[in-house]
Amino acid sequence: MSADPKFSASRRSFLKLHSQPKPLAIRPPWSDEASVNGQCTSCNACIDVCPESILQADANGQPVVIFDGGECTFCQKCAAACEAHVFDLARTEPWSYKAEIQKGCLQDEGISCQLCRDSCPQTAIRVDVAKRPFGRLRIDPDACNGCGACLVTCPQEVLLLKSAGYETEAA
Repeated sequence: MSADPKFSASRRSFLKLHSQPKPLAIRPPWSDEASVNGQCTSCNACIDVCPESILQADANGQPVVIFDGGECTFCQKCAAACEAHVFDLARTEPWSYKAEIQKGCLQDEGISCQLCRDSCPQTAIRVDVAKRPFGRLRIDPDACNGCGACLVTCPQEVLLLKSAGYETEAA
């Protein structure tokens, strides 16, 4: 067995394209890297109140979003629990992340799979029937709120959340 820490023997990892971008940290809604690094006291109050359990502590004890079974419902409980002014609820959008389908989607390979579309609470993922035989999945960026519901359902892990030059994938 390899001593490589990046090696994973799971079937899902085996099928995953190795050319996909490395994941970057997603900070909680209404926050960003600067506010977390500058204001966060690593008290974990936001992590403790997250009803979806998608907030976890990174190596520095600061909150990071990990989509490993849930989605962000933008309930604002993390912001309400924070006493350190990490969150800015005055923002009109909780964050600028939008889902994007990368190369390797089963639907593009002729295998009918619409798990991401079925899981999207915003109905932002639609089927473009111009591509035969099953159509191509498309994400409407105006409808997508970046909640992450689609990320955990993709068997190929080809969905990414993208924002202003940064990208991340489901962890």
